[in-house]
Amino acid sequence: MPTQATRIVYIAGYGRSGSTLLDIALGQHPVVVGAGEITCLTRHVWRRNEYCACGHPIRDCAVWSTVLQKWSKDSDPTFMSEYCALQKKFEGLPVFFKVLSGIGLGRQFSPYALHTKRLFDEMLSSSGKQMVVDSSKLPGRAMALAQIPGVDMRVIHLVRDGRGVAWSLLKGYQRDEKSGLQKEIKPKSVFRTALRWSIVNLAVEYLLRKLGPQKVMRVRYEDFASDPVGIMQQIGTFLELDLSQIGSTLQSGGSMGPGHQVAGNRLRMNASIALNKDETWRTRMPSGQQASFQRLGGWMLRRYGYL
Repeated sequence: MPTQATRIVYIAGYGRSGSTLLDIALGQHPVVVGAGEITCLTRHVWRRNEYCACGHPIRDCAVWSTVLQKWSKDSDPTFMSEYCALQKKFEGLPVFFKVLSGIGLGRQFSPYALHTKRLFDEMLSSSGKQMVVDSSKLPGRAMALAQIPGVDMRVIHLVRDGRGVAWSLLKGYQRDEKSGLQKEIKPKSVFRTALRWSIVNLAVEYLLRKLGPQKVMRVRYEDFASDPVGIMQQIGTFLELDLSQIGSTLQSGGSMGPGHQVAGNRLRMNASIALNKDETWRTRMPSGQQASFQRLGGWMLRRYGYL
């Protein structure tokens, strides 16, 4: 009897685009685990004992401590560091070139695939749910997950107006672990953001070409914030879930409670979260900075209907 495929919803795109909000919203459904940026779980969250959205350090979180202890049970003490090395090898943009060229991912991909799928399966088994939301955003990770046998993945390409992203990244923040800021965040230049925002979103578009329209859908953050009923209905059709009640709650201004999201936006540490269409950049971002972004990323803004 064939085993059931591991169902994953992967939110791909650039940072500061609302992925944590969408992760939490999808996690309101009774069969869905909203898990946050799972790539960070093994890279640094567990090692540094960072905070889960439940308010506890990850090693004190009843959910994650159980999942990771079962996942790494009977493993070599170096298991986690070795797995992190595999992540660095297979979750970056170079994986696209390997898949595109057809040269193969190499022998090391097999243990990466095995351990990654086991982690997702342990999350589903421990929670008793049927689908995991991974909002890691990295397009390379999405491509790697798509190559794992026994994984049924759907990708949501989440896009936000790059000028809003750039405005958000112009602000720096001091480290504040309990509020969800695990490290100091330094301001990023508009030029850097425009370049990386364009590259990352183009990489996610390649996923659509590689995986097909039945596996990838695009959502604009602004549409999600303006019409959560309509967007959640579209996502529900895509994922074969009834998300109408979640959309209605968000539309009426109702709040959501986070689950056990790791990493991601610091808003996950709030007890209740409401959907807010943040477009302060339109009035507060200097016109010169907006023009600077458009000089490099304007063609992509037009591509997504922002100009």
